[in-house]
Amino acid sequence: MTDQPQPQSAHTPSHDPQPTQALPDVIRSFRPAKQFRGPKPESTYVTSLDFDDQGEFLVGAGDDDTVQIYDVKEGKSKKSVPSKKYGVHLARYTHHPRQVLHASTKVDHALRLLDLHNEGFVRYFTGHTDKVTCLTMSPGGDSFVSCSKDNTVTLWDVGSRNPQGKLNLSTPYLAAFDPSASVIAIASQSTSSVLLYDFRNYDKAPFATFDISPFEEFYTPSTRRCAWTRLEFSNDGKHLMIGTDLHGHYILDAFEGTLTAFLAGKAGSPGRAAPVSTTGKPLGQGDATFTPDGRYVLGGNGSQPDVLVWDLQQNPDHNKVLLPMTKLSHRGMTALIEFNPRFNMLATADRDAFFWTPDDISKPSEK
Repeated sequence: MTDQPQPQSAHTPSHDPQPTQALPDVIRSFRPAKQFRGPKPESTYVTSLDFDDQGEFLVGAGDDDTVQIYDVKEGKSKKSVPSKKYGVHLARYTHHPRQVLHASTKVDHALRLLDLHNEGFVRYFTGHTDKVTCLTMSPGGDSFVSCSKDNTVTLWDVGSRNPQGKLNLSTPYLAAFDPSASVIAIASQSTSSVLLYDFRNYDKAPFATFDISPFEEFYTPSTRRCAWTRLEFSNDGKHLMIGTDLHGHYILDAFEGTLTAFLAGKAGSPGRAAPVSTTGKPLGQGDATFTPDGRYVLGGNGSQPDVLVWDLQQNPDHNKVLLPMTKLSHRGMTALIEFNPRFNMLATADRDAFFWTPDDISKPSEK
């Protein structure tokens, strides 16, 4: 592949992050430390989670049409912002800590920029004609990308309501920026492919296309194929994950598209609607994520009350199947999971949201 932009390390933070490099020593000791119940926990679901850049706040979207803000350092719910008219899904922090982007679930398919201070909308981003299935911020600036069931991928800038560009593709329901913000990956399950674009030259043909069909045929040959639910680069830029709603997750070499491992061991579906779904199940954003060091993938275990941990430094078997190295005990389902980019803590959610921390975060790391 000539002239291929190479994924690099994540952009340099404005200050030193918390020591997540100690993660290999403490991953087994993570436990739920704080539970946040929704206003109607028996009938509402959290549909998305996202940390801000500094890891100090978590935003959650709910199918009760509210945006929930959680204070990580204080371990408490900070604010609830209603969006009853338009609904809310895929709430994402911009690089401004008081602004959140989100998709709409009612009235129209516009994206909305919410100011958390005055609880008003700063800007609408209109153009999609069907449900938005993915919303991802560039790690390097104010650009962001939205995918939709109208078969378009739209490029935006937070400062302008007008689209900066658009791609017309078949079922481009998931997208992800690489850590250098120079590559955008777009996943199309109907064509069993992941397309890689140079973000600065998005109007050119993709510089790489990864064919996923051989992996699907080998690992999920049943009549019920896994639906793709998440696309994510590891923070070191080496791996690309396709998360699914059933049997497991695909870990690809981010440069070549070859399969590094198939993460097996899930006990079924998290019960959320995948982008391709028309079941009417609660919305979601996938139930697996990389840790900040890129070594582990953490994911839900379907209807089972635990979190699975896969160690990518372990060798998979001869079929490249990798089983979990451990299970973290939980008392509820994990339909959503996000690892904090700055602190050794993570958040999970289904009906309720949970903060997880190691048993003893003050214990020094042993090298």
